[in-house]
Amino acid sequence: MEQEGIVSVWVGFFENEDLLMAYAAEEGYDSEDNPQISPFNRDFFGGEDLWPFDPDFWERDLVDTTTDVEALVEPFSEGVTIGEGLKGLFPQGLEKPCNGAILVYNYKYDPEESTPNPNAPVTFLGAVPCDLD
Repeated sequence: MEQEGIVSVWVGFFENEDLLMAYAAEEGYDSEDNPQISPFNRDFFGGEDLWPFDPDFWERDLVDTTTDVEALVEPFSEGVTIGEGLKGLFPQGLEKPCNGAILVYNYKYDPEESTPNPNAPVTFLGAVPCDLD
């Protein structure tokens, strides 16, 4: 659900940037007015509606492969603050190395309110405070 001052973070491993961008694709309509829903939306939001969050407030990109949650989000907007929040959730780091991150700002994702795909290429880490002002 939309919640100002919160960022929801997903991470995974992708062979290249094209694969990440295809997974977390921009949504819209094709030439026949059919909705084009991203695999990310289908895996975590049910894929019923275009943009379950504000599309002006998300980032996704590849970073250096690491198990350090702070290093995964450092290049993003408010990455240092977000990293500190994630470090509190994962003080020992991640079990598997990751190189891709998807951050949805002003949105508090709750996996209890949906049925996430257990085979998705990304894992939801958590929703932590951030300040975009």
